[in-house]
Amino acid sequence: MKTINIKNELEKWLIDYITEYIHQLEAEDVPENEAFNRWAKSFEREEAETLVGMEFVNDWFYDKRTEVNEKEAVEYAQSLIKEILDNWYL
Repeated sequence: MKTINIKNELEKWLIDYITEYIHQLEAEDVPENEAFNRWAKSFEREEAETLVGMEFVNDWFYDKRTEVNEKEAVEYAQSLIKEILDNWYL
């Protein structure tokens, strides 16, 4: 399984993963979902950077490991994506 260096790679990896994931989201093609679909397609990398930047230090700064496996990184990214999706309309 691939590993990601916590200090040098993880923050960028998370930003890229979150941005790409949200860009690929698409709700059912009905009028009430148009706003969500537009938002997902126009989601900006800076939005992911802001959230990851706020959470990263708290969650990873004191971690003694030098690397994290990709599975754990994906699980962490999914928790941040959930937070974004829960508040997408704000």
